[in-house]
Amino acid sequence: MKLTVQSARQLIAQGCKHCPNNEDVWLEAARLEKPTHAKAVLAKAVKSLPHSVRLWIDAANRETDLQAKSRVLRKALEFIPNSVRLWKEAVSLEDETEARVMLSRAVECVPHSVEMWLALAKLSAYKDAQKVLNEARKHIPTSPVIWVTAAKLEETQGNEKMVELILTRAIDSLAANGVTPDRDMWLKQAEEAEKTGFIKTCQAIIKVTIKVGVDEDVKGMKQNWIQAGMSAAK
Repeated sequence: MKLTVQSARQLIAQGCKHCPNNEDVWLEAARLEKPTHAKAVLAKAVKSLPHSVRLWIDAANRETDLQAKSRVLRKALEFIPNSVRLWKEAVSLEDETEARVMLSRAVECVPHSVEMWLALAKLSAYKDAQKVLNEARKHIPTSPVIWVTAAKLEETQGNEKMVELILTRAIDSLAANGVTPDRDMWLKQAEEAEKTGFIKTCQAIIKVTIKVGVDEDVKGMKQNWIQAGMSAAK
């Protein structure tokens, strides 16, 4: 027999009562309710499960006012400060100044998130961005993207010699931290740099990684790399 909406609400309400630690039950209860009542359901839900990212996100998404939504997400971060998803959602609602403040806190709470470090560097002035990326490398020594971002930063300042130096250091540092050389990955980084206008970074990546993952005894391989670099830099 097909349940009416009201019957379904009553049934799921019993589910919430008997299974207060099941986030799917709470989410379904909120879905079945009218918007005005759904907020009350989710308020109860996060009291029962304050560490459920899904519940907090649902509660935030039901707010039509940006300030109200921001308050919900900030409250969620008090309970779940290690959630990258919550930080991303919360930061996206703020202006540049407040976003930078929040990201400074985010990298303290989720120091192994490359995305958070790069976002903070992007919103920082040159000298501060340098410091941010240096800290990022300390926390995530196996990420090539952080090194490439540092090279791009120097290119924006016209420091062409530093671009190549940074990428040369990247190869040595990544190898020392157990990162297996990956020629395809570096080529993709070079292509992405070229597409976004970082020509010097693109050329430097090709130059310093010319032998990465290549058997030095394979004849003609070096020439192929040079040709690939010339094509990518055009």
